[in-house]
Amino acid sequence: MKKFLSILGVLFAACGTTKTTDNILAEVWEKDQTIRVQMLKLNTAVIVEGRTELIDSLVAVSEEVERIDDENLAIVEDVLQQGLPVGLSADSYNTIWIVIDHASIEKQEQYLPIVEQMSAEGLIPIDKHAILLDRVAMRRNRPQRYGSQVLQFGVSGDLKSYVWPVENPMVLDSLRSSVGMGPIADYVNQITETTGIEAIYNPDITVDEINKMRDAVEAL
Repeated sequence: MKKFLSILGVLFAACGTTKTTDNILAEVWEKDQTIRVQMLKLNTAVIVEGRTELIDSLVAVSEEVERIDDENLAIVEDVLQQGLPVGLSADSYNTIWIVIDHASIEKQEQYLPIVEQMSAEGLIPIDKHAILLDRVAMRRNRPQRYGSQVLQFGVSGDLKSYVWPVENPMVLDSLRSSVGMGPIADYVNQITETTGIEAIYNPDITVDEINKMRDAVEAL
């Protein structure tokens, strides 16, 4: 409770009594997205365009992402100190989700019930809960359910995005549809078009096999 009062109290005091939780979370969202746009541009320049002179800038921005993520998580944890608040804006609930989604695996697992609650109550789209479930599964080296997570690896200009193995490929599109996601084939095409890096979905690949593929590439 003291931490809750200290961090949010400082934020409220710094901007006057009119600053609401919605205002604070709007700033959290802005910081999260702004730095990630910078990182995406640099990542594309270095990996897709081969601009190696920007590697140091990419490393610096990656470190800044980690710092901002830590700051944002501290704010969100304070907001959730007494449980999920009622009466926030839709944008605020989405911000709570995205900060949890960008947190460590331990924090993702800790706040997964909060994300499930927000999804069940219609405060965030149901696919957000599905995405977090998949992210936790991949980070725990288990097959994912909805096929939302990809793993990038490769050598030089041969970088690929591989859809992390799924639990049940036979019903994958049906599961995706149940949470508002499009067919996996469309998703793979979207990744390729958006990032400029070829995305691949192999329904037969296992977790052990994709890890061996990655390890073999990293050993080169």
